Amino acid sequence: MSSTNAFDDKVESWKEHQDTPWSRLYYSISQANLSRHMPKSERPLRFLDVGSGNGFDSIYYAEQGHQITLLDHSPAMLEEARARAVAAGVDDQATYHLAPVAEIPSLLNAARFDVVLCHGVAHYVEDLASLLRCICHPLRSGGLLSLISINRYSEPYREALLWRDMDAVQARLNAQTAESRVFGTSIRLRTAHEVIDQLEEGGCTLVSQYGVRCVNDYISDNDIKHDPVFFRELERLETAMSGQYPY
Repeated sequence: MSSTNAFDDKVESWKEHQDTPWSRLYYSISQANLSRHMPKSERPLRFLDVGSGNGFDSIYYAEQGHQITLLDHSPAMLEEARARAVAAGVDDQATYHLAPVAEIPSLLNAARFDVVLCHGVAHYVEDLASLLRCICHPLRSGGLLSLISINRYSEPYREALLWRDMDAVQARLNAQTAESRVFGTSIRLRTAHEVIDQLEEGGCTLVSQYGVRCVNDYISDNDIKHDPVFFRELERLETAMSGQYPY
């Protein structure tokens, strides 16, 4: 996995990124997709947020009354997550672990979670099979894993439409890696089918597949995304496309 310092040093940049309309769209679509499959329970659900960063994914669910466990290998990100949980009044529903993903089987050996979130982590990891074994280890039988990763097929479109350097795009048409624009670290590009195959080989059953930001990332005019009317229309379209093949 990428070095801790790469994430520690970029907390403020990450928070600025999360405040953009396209980042808010990412979270709202992800939450809407997951809500369709949430386990039915009379008790609060137990969430494990793997690579939690500053807690944007899981603190939302604590605010809905659930218990959350946040695990990250960046001290600065985890401290920011704790501060956000305190500000939201849900710190008593949260548990924090400063640890790499590889330590999950030993660290959380006795824990059984209803939902495991692994959002924006897989593309930072070289050994996907090992990651999946670790994050599925504490998932209870019948539990739900929500995994979000960059789709390799999206990168050529984005680079061609946004940067318009066709020679550069063609040279990287089959690239397996790219660079994170926020953190400046290398990321691994995989197709959805590659990820799904690995999940099924590990014993998971695919419940559903979604697209996130199917249109947004190809719109070069960021100013228009700050327009409330346009953003509402974009969010409505993204929601409709998200669960519809082939988007």
